[in-house]
Amino acid sequence: MTDFDDIHYINCIRNGEVNAFVHIVRRYQRMIYTIVSKIVNNNTDAEDIVQEIFIKVYQSLDKFRGDAGFSTWLYRIAYNTAITEIRKSQKVIAVEDSYLSAVSDMEISDSIDDISSEERLQYLDEVLKMLPAEEALLITMFYLNDHSIQEIGTITGLTLSNVKVKLHRIRKFMNFEINKLIWQ
Repeated sequence: MTDFDDIHYINCIRNGEVNAFVHIVRRYQRMIYTIVSKIVNNNTDAEDIVQEIFIKVYQSLDKFRGDAGFSTWLYRIAYNTAITEIRKSQKVIAVEDSYLSAVSDMEISDSIDDISSEERLQYLDEVLKMLPAEEALLITMFYLNDHSIQEIGTITGLTLSNVKVKLHRIRKFMNFEINKLIWQ
């Protein structure tokens, strides 16, 4: 139903009914803001970038071919715009592969199971803040927004195997860091 509604509104906009764009904005503004705020970490900047994204979407609607779902196309624009903005203002630091490869999966304890849900969420929040923006977004898209690996690949431009590897490394890093916090 949502895809039909999106296509309906897109066709209305293409036929000159510019007010139909309000429906697109209302439907997606919260999700776009979530994506951008995970990358930018500044509410004012995030709001400005969200506005820029919707301007780009409006100006590019004639380029939407329907090969993928409208939401995937929109999220791709949001992701690329936010990443471009963050790269302009700061250097993105990726989690060191050498740091992670030094720790085997077996060395990471299951002490997370021994703490309360509230503590677990607190540690998770702390570790998410440690992640570079792109990696925090990957985790958010997969676990919080329930995007499939294929959708994440389409949105980010990564291959499926690259998405899987990055998610594995990020989970490993997060687990390691949470365990460090627990044993401090």
